Amino acid sequence: MGIEQVKFRGRHYSWRAVFFLVTGSIAIVLLIILSILSAIRNETSFTFGVIGMVEAVVSLVGLIVSIVATRERDTYLSVPIAGMVVNGIAFILYVIVYVLGLV
Repeated sequence: MGIEQVKFRGRHYSWRAVFFLVTGSIAIVLLIILSILSAIRNETSFTFGVIGMVEAVVSLVGLIVSIVATRERDTYLSVPIAGMVVNGIAFILYVIVYVLGLV
């Protein structure tokens, strides 16, 4: 049996971590757009609030899933850690904006 016949399992990227890294990035962009729109219009609306709450829930779920993805076996840790950072920043920004009343 030669080395060519033996398959080694290599590391892979967790699809959950990649998905929530992308959604976390979208959440940050969405929060910036909502903040700019509410500043331009000088008012807030129910729609902005709902979109902001959805963004907060998605970023919180992304943070939790990224933490779980770091514990998966044989995965690279760079993407889940980046997902934790991006989703954590998105959630903290939302809380700050919510407390300040900008959205």
